[in-house]
Amino acid sequence: MAKSKSPEKPSAEESFLSQPNSDAMGQLTTAVDELLDQLQSKLDGVTKEMFGKLDDMTRRLDELEASLAASSTEPSDAPPSK
Repeated sequence: MAKSKSPEKPSAEESFLSQPNSDAMGQLTTAVDELLDQLQSKLDGVTKEMFGKLDDMTRRLDELEASLAASSTEPSDAPPSK
């Protein structure tokens, strides 16, 4: 009769490769956290810049509206220049 093979123990290398490497997972987690922090920082900067530009545009539009309103209420003594 042929001898059936008994399940062999995995070698040390196979056992090492089949188990999750907690150090590598920790490094990956740290790297992802750092990337997320960088993205959050960049997003915060872009958001502040956008709001600053919107505030500046609002101020300029308000000044333009005030200027137009003032020029339309002033009596026109002179004929329009060409």
